Amino acid sequence: MANRWAQKFQFGVEAVNGTAVAADTMLLADPKALKPDRAPVQIPAALGVRGMSSDEVIYQYLVQDTLRFTTGYFQALPLLFSCGLRGGITPVEQTVSQADWLWAFLPSLTGSNALNSFTLEEGDDTQAYETEYCMFERLRISGQIAQTQGGESPVAIEVDYFGRQHTATTFTPALTAPSAEYMTAKTARLYLDTAWAGIGVTEKTGVLRGFDIEILTGAHPKMLGDANKYFNTHGQGFISAMMALTLERGATSDALWDAMRAKTFQAARLLLTGSQIGTGDNHSLSIDVGGIFTEAVPMAQEDRGNNIDTFVLASKYDATGAKILDVNVTTDVAAI
Repeated sequence: MANRWAQKFQFGVEAVNGTAVAADTMLLADPKALKPDRAPVQIPAALGVRGMSSDEVIYQYLVQDTLRFTTGYFQALPLLFSCGLRGGITPVEQTVSQADWLWAFLPSLTGSNALNSFTLEEGDDTQAYETEYCMFERLRISGQIAQTQGGESPVAIEVDYFGRQHTATTFTPALTAPSAEYMTAKTARLYLDTAWAGIGVTEKTGVLRGFDIEILTGAHPKMLGDANKYFNTHGQGFISAMMALTLERGATSDALWDAMRAKTFQAARLLLTGSQIGTGDNHSLSIDVGGIFTEAVPMAQEDRGNNIDTFVLASKYDATGAKILDVNVTTDVAAI
């Protein structure tokens, strides 16, 4: 009998896209169902009987699924962004011998981003499955700050990924759960400026209640004719981002209403921090999005007599800054 407690996820980063590797790290994702990588299609045929199908065919293989982290942790971020936004990153230690590694994921908008791929192992004590050539096509990071004693303020992560196929396997043995610095929405800080050159200068204090950031990486499998039923290459199309904000109504949110109506460019930074790494820098995630507010709703919500405004910032290419999106992660992971 299969046990829910036996379910787990493990991964290894591939040296060559699509060449499966043994896992070397556990991934602390929520339990989920295994989505099939193929679907038999019944073939209709006139058989002279009251039944139209006598055969089936499987045309191709493709894995498309979602990993969710009810509470995200900083150590998972290098994998997520390396296999979705920009790969081949060599992190830089910020303080000598303190393992506070900075991963800079500024994506190229004109050249290759050399995306990494990974092999995922998942399953339980009945069967494990291996999926090679995995990449992330959508990343969503969100959080709401609890307003009551004992309330929870997790930062949730949801990532859509694709992979080549499922193959029955056995788990790479003897892997243990990694150390995890979990993220909390209470430490989120918002910065808003009007140019990339000044991003991160002007903090908007005392207003942020929640955020929801979605990044479409442009990564996609290319199903091209060859001898196999699975894909053998990938592409990366347009990169875009959306930052939804929930703000306590006041002078700051009123100014953003004006910015939306005037189509004023905004360079927004959402910064999340954790504990200090040794005597070095803190765990952190910084997401910068340049764009315009396409939606602003004053008094959209109410909480205990307080009016709440909501906003949506949509990414836009800015020729002066030559950016759409920038992501930086500091954590105690030196390699994925």
